[in-house]
Amino acid sequence: MLPVRDQNGLHLTEPDLWLDPHRPKPFAFVSHAHADHFARHERCLCSEATATLLRARYRVAESRIQAVPFHSPIEHAGHRLLLLPAGHIRGSAMLHITRLADGKSLLYTGDFKTRHGRTAEPAAFRHADTLILETTFALPKYVFPPPLEVEAAVLRFVHGCLDGGEIPILLGYSLGKAQEALALLHEHGIPAVLHAKVAEMTQACRDSGLTNLPEPILLEKTVPPGHAVIAPPNAVRSTVLRRLKNARTAMLSGWAMTPGAAYRYRVDEAIPLSDHADHPGLMECIQRVQPKRVLTVHGYCREFAAELRQRGLDAWSASGKDQLELTLPTARAQKISPVIKRPNCGLADFTDLLRLVGETHSRLGKIDHLSRYLAALEPDLLPLAANWLSGRPLSRGDGVLHTGTAALRRALLSLPKAREERYRDISVSQNDAARTARLFLQEIPLTPEPIELAGAHDFFRELAAAPGSLAKIELLAHRFRHLNPAESETLVRILTGDLRIGLKEGLLEEALAAAFGADPAELRHAHMLTGDLGETAILARDQKLATASLRPFVPVKVMLASPETAAQAIYDRHGSSSLWLEPKYDGIRAQLHKKGTQAALFSRDLKPIDAQFPELLEAARQLPGDFILDGEIIAHAEGRRLTFNDLQKRLGRLATAQSDLFADTPASLPPVAFIAFDILLGPAGTLLEHPLTDRRAALEALLQSTIINRQSAITPIEVMRTDSVDGIESAFKSSLLQHHEGLISKDPTSSYSPGRRGKAWLKLKGVMPTLDCVVVAAEQGHGKRAEWLSDYTFAVRDETNGALRIIGKAYSGVSDAEIEELTDHFQRHTLEKQRRKHLVEPNLVLEIAFDSIRPSKRHDSGLALRFPRIKGIRRDKSPQEIDTLQHARSLL
Repeated sequence: MLPVRDQNGLHLTEPDLWLDPHRPKPFAFVSHAHADHFARHERCLCSEATATLLRARYRVAESRIQAVPFHSPIEHAGHRLLLLPAGHIRGSAMLHITRLADGKSLLYTGDFKTRHGRTAEPAAFRHADTLILETTFALPKYVFPPPLEVEAAVLRFVHGCLDGGEIPILLGYSLGKAQEALALLHEHGIPAVLHAKVAEMTQACRDSGLTNLPEPILLEKTVPPGHAVIAPPNAVRSTVLRRLKNARTAMLSGWAMTPGAAYRYRVDEAIPLSDHADHPGLMECIQRVQPKRVLTVHGYCREFAAELRQRGLDAWSASGKDQLELTLPTARAQKISPVIKRPNCGLADFTDLLRLVGETHSRLGKIDHLSRYLAALEPDLLPLAANWLSGRPLSRGDGVLHTGTAALRRALLSLPKAREERYRDISVSQNDAARTARLFLQEIPLTPEPIELAGAHDFFRELAAAPGSLAKIELLAHRFRHLNPAESETLVRILTGDLRIGLKEGLLEEALAAAFGADPAELRHAHMLTGDLGETAILARDQKLATASLRPFVPVKVMLASPETAAQAIYDRHGSSSLWLEPKYDGIRAQLHKKGTQAALFSRDLKPIDAQFPELLEAARQLPGDFILDGEIIAHAEGRRLTFNDLQKRLGRLATAQSDLFADTPASLPPVAFIAFDILLGPAGTLLEHPLTDRRAALEALLQSTIINRQSAITPIEVMRTDSVDGIESAFKSSLLQHHEGLISKDPTSSYSPGRRGKAWLKLKGVMPTLDCVVVAAEQGHGKRAEWLSDYTFAVRDETNGALRIIGKAYSGVSDAEIEELTDHFQRHTLEKQRRKHLVEPNLVLEIAFDSIRPSKRHDSGLALRFPRIKGIRRDKSPQEIDTLQHARSLL
């Protein structure tokens, strides 16, 4: 037999020829022009039509393409190579190879289908000793409806939309199914406008000799009456389609055969139009090729190989990861209904609420749904639902879950008949843990049972108390087995704190106020003081919002400063009287709480950080009375400069580190200090409404001993006074010389407004220069950006050898329209795909802004940017003009 090796791609060793590898190779057969079968090889063997499409889609140079007509053999390295039509898409080819020395043969199908289509050349098979077979839809349950039935479903959808005055949008790959749909509509006299990508590929197909396609009409801002729209699947959330009102969408995919397909693709209808072979098609291929050995690739390769072995064939997956079976009589498989009825119970109702809120775009509509639901809840259930809606699985005091996506994944894969390959496929397509869980669970046997909100709360508490990750995984798996998939999705959303239904905290506060007839401003103030929306909901229900008070160990959101760009702007805003100026430290914003002999630290996002800074807690216990201080934790040492980079060594230190013999001890970690700049609660009570001057006096009274002893770990911030613009600029320069980030100006008469970024506090920061960097990788985003390449890894150039060195990654700063444009660019210029990441040609320059730059082992540049963001796309610059590693080092 001809030897085949799977070395991150199929490799025929004797002719040294690769088969559809994902990474660039010296010589490779490219079966067709889909992105998952193409890489930028030094030399590509393909059909003539595929060559035309490669040039149009990926701008492949003519010198790299060896185009061969179908049925015209060529010789290479002692082998005869013959390209046969595969029937998949226009130009798709199978490769038949014969060793001239002994006549041994091999057929590699690539993606193929046996049913005839309108735009792909009909598949032609030939006998071979070895058959390498694509098995995307290789389970017996995948039997596609007859072509006429599928076509009727497409036409029925289109006509139904047009008759109702709606715009029909057909979603299919821009190369392949889009042309099939266009040819079908054209044949029945239905005009269509095309998304730009579909139009480009349609014209390329026409250029390749396909004659039954009309000249493409590009989709503009409006759709002419009586026209359908054809677009690629990832354009369903694009700007050009979102602005089409009164439209309905249908996905054209073989995966429409699976339960929940319309939900997965977030469309109105899913129609099983496929350009792959179904299970009967695979059997037909084997019957026509009559191979002695079968190697399966893609999809259900192990399952189909096992089925063929049971039929007496020598069949194995090309990866070699098959499991040997014992020949035992098999019981008749239990038929599982694709639709599991959801019981009418508490968590089910909550799931319906999330769906309604997520599907409602109106702010008032969302508030109406939420307020009706919350108002109808029993008093003991109200705080549970309120906290879940705010992204908190548990109330304060109920423990911490510590359950991440890795534990959720392991729990799902531990279920009976769970397949890791299927999970991986769904996860990559969705990039959303909750949706992945729902779709995955829809395909495996479950025994759903009703569960009330109180039962779900008990589960969360049990999960928080579980001793270790294995116990948590077992609990999760048991719960998933006994929930409807839609309710499991809700469970995952609560566990991850990410509901993704367009529900912001302010909107939820308004809904609670509407539910119980409370004043929204009063409710927001109470929530700010309690720090717990569940507790606030009960106060609103009982008309006791006025009783909410600030208290130790309940962190509140910090007051924020608004940025200004010049000293003059600060002077104009805060007047000509004596200005209150403070240095802006480069540290961690934190709240320090004390009551009795207990002390606690909370980060800016209200999370406890006691374990990282035990010496600050000890220093707080030495101070008199109860208090809440607002301040900055800084790395502090005499005689040497310490920065945020030094401080970061503390952030990874966990409370459990004491049990690790090799963990850092407090003595070996950078020393720290707490610089207090405000007091929210003092021995005399709450100080939020008091002016800053009074709060400062209370702070100095509390820290009087530390002012005398400047070596204390807790000290008040230095306050500078000035009455001129020159004084502001002088203080700003002095702050920068002391290695601070900048300057804060405060209104001495202002109260403390938690969570607000008003004009009472203004900040003036040192401006870092931007860096021009080249993008070397683009990754699939999350949430609403899951269908786009929206996360960009960028690099600078090392002057010593010309190599590109990665310096950071950013995703903010570009609009949705720019993300769509960049996605198209990077897909065209992908060198290699690694699941969600595309390694791309370094040919696009971004201007990157950042707060600071520091040494880091994370990237091969040895540097990392703090808070990088995209300032602009520099189309005017070439990759040769990007900044250098040496320049970046000079900014440390």
